[in-house]
Amino acid sequence: MTDIDVKEYFTRFKSFFTEMTDTMMAIYAEKGMAPFKKPLTITVPLILVIYVLVYNPLSSKIENGNVEIQRGRAIAESAGDYQDSRSRLAGFQRKLPPLKEKDDWLNSLLASTAKNHNISFDAITEQTEEESGNFLLVYRQVQFTSDYATVGKWLAEVENTSNFLRIVALVVNKDPESGRVKVTIKLSTIFPKKGGVAI
Repeated sequence: MTDIDVKEYFTRFKSFFTEMTDTMMAIYAEKGMAPFKKPLTITVPLILVIYVLVYNPLSSKIENGNVEIQRGRAIAESAGDYQDSRSRLAGFQRKLPPLKEKDDWLNSLLASTAKNHNISFDAITEQTEEESGNFLLVYRQVQFTSDYATVGKWLAEVENTSNFLRIVALVVNKDPESGRVKVTIKLSTIFPKKGGVAI
């Protein structure tokens, strides 16, 4: 099989085109436009038909294809960010307590952590709930008296629960006579509403 020499073909085509142009110019100079009328009446409409039927639809298909390629590139570039965001959102949602435990979760956490540190509550407020978008915010406040070391250990355990829990307010007052502290603390957590947050 022989190699195709592109330069040679290009040179041949160029010389053919140059000769054809020279011949046409010589005919035009000698006879005017008359010899070209019949070929032009056939080729001009033919070129217009080819343009309308072939080139124009093809160019719009190419343009639409380019738009689709650009759209695909944009989606491909954003896919990684979307996956990362989706994974982070799933991680945050795993830290939220389940909605079915909404009525008891915060009270159960307070009772179990208090029991671990021999704390007895002097007062526990009723649980309050507040809707915010696709979430339900739940609050509860407690009061108790203990020593600094026990309060610190209890707070560390409460703050390090695996589920999301936030200390909204904390007031600590020391009794000068006994050396013990009176603590008032308000805690909150978030529950996803039913069908509220999709991953």
